[in-house]
Amino acid sequence: MGTMKKTIILLIVAIVAVTGITAFAACGYGSELTLSMGDGLVPDDAVSIQLKYNNTWNDGDVIYSAKFGHESEAVLADEYTLAFSDANPSSDSYTLKSIFSFTKAALEPNTVSGGRFSGDANEIKISDLSQYLPEGEGILTVYLVFYSTDTDFGNITTYASHEIQFEWVSDTQIQLV
Repeated sequence: MGTMKKTIILLIVAIVAVTGITAFAACGYGSELTLSMGDGLVPDDAVSIQLKYNNTWNDGDVIYSAKFGHESEAVLADEYTLAFSDANPSSDSYTLKSIFSFTKAALEPNTVSGGRFSGDANEIKISDLSQYLPEGEGILTVYLVFYSTDTDFGNITTYASHEIQFEWVSDTQIQLV
């Protein structure tokens, strides 16, 4: 085969590979967050949820792809919940709005080891963002809270929270900032 033919074939293979990689990346999520609860003084006792997401959310979209699991020494509660809160749950007053939950039975086969989660991902979809997130102008704040039926919000080791800042782009879309 001539040098010109080899060059053209290699060029076509390279273009197909780059196109495939770009298409695959476009289907993925741009950001990732892991929330864990457990006593930091006890090795391997955490229960965690890993969330993958994009920075723009629309009504009816999947906002999170979630995997959950536990480490080998974790004491498992009966149920776990992921919720939005209007205030930090360590404050005196807050309201939790659940967006996802799973049971001990669903958690038991899913492990976390070295940051790797076993088990399948779950989609978290919200049909109306305004039912879960505060409305207003400018940059707003909400807390994402991961907790269980054993949570004592006075004890930070029994839950995890993460502050989220966002802006409403339209009546049906937000942009994380």
